[in-house]
Amino acid sequence: MRVFAVHEVAGDHLILAGESEALAIPSAHGDGRELSAEALRLYGACAIRDIEQVERITTTHPGAQAELLDWGLITLEDQPGGVPGVRDPKHALQQRTDALLAEAEARVALLKNLPTLSVQLSQQYEAVQLRIAGCASVYLDDPAAVNARLQDVVGGAQREILAAQPGGPRDQALLDKGMPRDSAALDRGVVLRTVYRDTVRDHAPTAGYVAAMTNRGTGRSAQYRTLPGKFERMIIVDREAAVVPDYIVAESPPHAAWLITDPAAVAVLARAFDQTWMRARPWMGQLRKRGGDAKDTLGSWGAVEGVRTTRRQREIMRNLCAGASQPTVARRFGVSQRKMAEEIAALKGLWGVSTMNELIYQWAQSVDNRVDDSAPADESLAGAEYETTA
Repeated sequence: MRVFAVHEVAGDHLILAGESEALAIPSAHGDGRELSAEALRLYGACAIRDIEQVERITTTHPGAQAELLDWGLITLEDQPGGVPGVRDPKHALQQRTDALLAEAEARVALLKNLPTLSVQLSQQYEAVQLRIAGCASVYLDDPAAVNARLQDVVGGAQREILAAQPGGPRDQALLDKGMPRDSAALDRGVVLRTVYRDTVRDHAPTAGYVAAMTNRGTGRSAQYRTLPGKFERMIIVDREAAVVPDYIVAESPPHAAWLITDPAAVAVLARAFDQTWMRARPWMGQLRKRGGDAKDTLGSWGAVEGVRTTRRQREIMRNLCAGASQPTVARRFGVSQRKMAEEIAALKGLWGVSTMNELIYQWAQSVDNRVDDSAPADESLAGAEYETTA
């Protein structure tokens, strides 16, 4: 059995001298917090089996023995002469190192996840805060709740209802539901102004509704305008309250909305509506003549007469005019370069040109370039917005 003697205690190290070597046990932090000086002295006393020193240290510093047990440096199972047995510090410290590394990895993983967790918690916190009674904004994430609150706000209008509806035509049932409510608002003297997407000029039910509301036999009539391209959806009542889509809460449902009553925010929204209204064209429900091939439904929804291209052909031309090469366009459409070359050749044939520059020039001058393909051509998509015709 090898006998050790305490050679010296220096700073954070206890030097144990044996017959041919010395062994140092460092503390984990270098400041005695992980393994105290008393624990180091107790380990040395146990190593040389100095029962008097062991008893003196354990009496004056009872926590020293617990430290050594926690580190796995001593055992109470084998106590010759009443002195705890010592264990190989290399093995004990390796176990301690492994445990600390595992703990450190877990803390690093938590640190990496904190930014994402912070965003998620902040979104939930802000959404809850904005639900508080009396707050200027209320988040509504249930379609029934959105429409119920909207009907209350619109139904209580006293002076003005402004509606920007970029979602496309509405079905007949929705129009029939809105006409009595909107007529009642007009009878109260409320100004009713609505901006629709230009595609409604080709939709008979919406055109009939607008014609009826703009040619009322008595009282005030509603006003409608249409605008091609995209614009923000909003409904503003008396310039005191507004309902807008949600752009804040992550993964919110499609119908989620905010009811805003903050005067400054509503004033900005009303100004944005006025600017959209000024850009739009007046409409009293006249249906537009369809041009081009009557089978090209998307072309007719594009609201431009004389259209000769399909939606796919127009998308190809937009990619080419944006600077994309033929191989890039073919990859975007998921077809071979040969197939794309054939489609581009067909486009050249439409305008009777032979070069790409000529094709792009003719496209830029054509009515096809003005077709709005961003709106849904399928009327079944029209219900994906607030249930109001205002």
